Amino acid sequence: MWKTRRRYLFSKYLSREGCINVVITDNGRTVYGSYVKTGRHMDDIGTNEAEALKMANHGVSTKNRPDAENRGYGISTSKNMLVKGMGGAFFMLSGGAFHRSDSGGDIYINLPPDITWRGTVVLLRIPDRLPQDFDYTEYME
Repeated sequence: MWKTRRRYLFSKYLSREGCINVVITDNGRTVYGSYVKTGRHMDDIGTNEAEALKMANHGVSTKNRPDAENRGYGISTSKNMLVKGMGGAFFMLSGGAFHRSDSGGDIYINLPPDITWRGTVVLLRIPDRLPQDFDYTEYME
């Protein structure tokens, strides 16, 4: 469970841009902090918060479920459907790193040490018109 006292959800329809912006934020542990807490994948991540975002966005879970697949689905599957299927955009700021994904590709950046967010912010830009060939079932796992 999240270690947070505050969670927020905001949305706004932008008719000129033809999209809905959704912001989901908390003041919890951060993505990197979740890996640190569980000790999972720390050999791959080290102290690189952007690498933690990259792993989480590629479905590498912090969960340890011996009788189930140890893969996260929420972030990677939702982002893939939003960006590749719907033509939207995705942004995540967590701790001292951020990730952006849109039609131009993906970037993962570690921020300067004096810039950080205590928690996680996810921004979704959802187009109000979907491509005619969009089929959400292509993104179900």
